[in-house]
Amino acid sequence: MKISINSGKKSLYVKLGAVIMVCLILTTSLVYGWMKKDIVISDAGKEITISTFKNTVAEVLEENNIKIGPHDKIDISMTEKLEDGLSISIQRAKQVNIKTMEGETVIFTTSAKVSDALEEAEILVGSKDRVEPALDANIENGMKVSVIRVEEKIIDEKLVIDFTNEIKKLDSLAKGLVNVVKKGSAGEKQVSIKITYEDGKEVSRQIVSETILKEPVNGVIEEGAKTTLVTSRGKINFTRALKMVATAYDATFESTGKNPGHPQYGITYSGLRVRPGIVAVDPRVIPLGTWLYVEGYGEALAADIGGAIKGNRIDLYFESPSDVAKYGKRTVKVYILDKPRYKF
Repeated sequence: MKISINSGKKSLYVKLGAVIMVCLILTTSLVYGWMKKDIVISDAGKEITISTFKNTVAEVLEENNIKIGPHDKIDISMTEKLEDGLSISIQRAKQVNIKTMEGETVIFTTSAKVSDALEEAEILVGSKDRVEPALDANIENGMKVSVIRVEEKIIDEKLVIDFTNEIKKLDSLAKGLVNVVKKGSAGEKQVSIKITYEDGKEVSRQIVSETILKEPVNGVIEEGAKTTLVTSRGKINFTRALKMVATAYDATFESTGKNPGHPQYGITYSGLRVRPGIVAVDPRVIPLGTWLYVEGYGEALAADIGGAIKGNRIDLYFESPSDVAKYGKRTVKVYILDKPRYKF
């Protein structure tokens, strides 16, 4: 049997080619595996794994369109050579607006807490100052932080201590009248007051201590309870009594400024003609139309006013100028009668 030499050579070549191909594949795989690097990038807490053939940190970031801002922080040099398994950490800067009584500051920071951001901005916080949000709050982008300057001062003041009056009802005294049995007097104390200011404005006061310098003395007052009065004409009922300064007037020019020929001569403010029993009052004290009983004068009707009759004053009408002169000026008790008001 005859063996073909050419056929054997051909088979050898085929086998040799296959071996070379396998070697090339293995070599290529080894080279690829040697050149490829798996990099872990943590960007603002979000972690990704990247396979790359790039050589430096800057190149791999550019390859993956990862930009580093001017205030961002990266934990490795941009020129650092890449190695398989390398970890890169990027902290993104956040804008923080800080307001104090001195002004406003804007910073971009990678700090985690408000306290760190304030330190970075070189803003000192006093022991009593208040920070909103709190110093241990987490930083968020666009956060507004307020530093309220708190100042406390202690001042000493003398204050009045009010006294009270013991009230005793007296059935023998007309209602509305009072007798001072014992006059009260105010006391005095010295207090230390803590004043709190926030950004220069007072927000609170608190008494922290006090010392009594003088005790108050309470008074005793008798108040009238009687509402009936016995007169020569019998018993009358009244609602209250007043002590008033009484004067007298008549219809003459000296009292009214009007002569008998004047159209308003002898006519009161209410329109009634003057007569005994008509009196002038201050309407803010005694309303016009009120029936009265005036001590030493008798029953009267408040129907007139006068320029000099203000407050607890009353002007009594008399027919005769001599009676006016004789009456003069005196203090009297005036009783507000318990009867319907006169309608003019």
